Amino acid sequence: MIIRVDETGAVRVDEHAVFTDFHVEAPAGFAVADLAATMGEQTRSDGEYLWIAESAIRHWLSGLADDDWEESFAGMVSYARSKGWTDGAGTHLRAHVENPG
Repeated sequence: MIIRVDETGAVRVDEHAVFTDFHVEAPAGFAVADLAATMGEQTRSDGEYLWIAESAIRHWLSGLADDDWEESFAGMVSYARSKGWTDGAGTHLRAHVENPG
């Protein structure tokens, strides 16, 4: 699952059915804190990482998430939780940021 933010700040989720990869791609020059503010949906920054709300991912994928997707996403969240890649409340997933180019 790749969350892409374009130059205008628009957010889209590509490869939404790939649950073995989770990161954010943004244009060069976007600082992590700026990305968090641009993405909204309760996204927070923490140094080099973004913390993205599960609810935000569901919002961005509105209309694309079926029961099979929900089951696979729950598995991904469970795995992330086991690795310490969720926040204390368990509502946000940690994502690293890639700036292509």
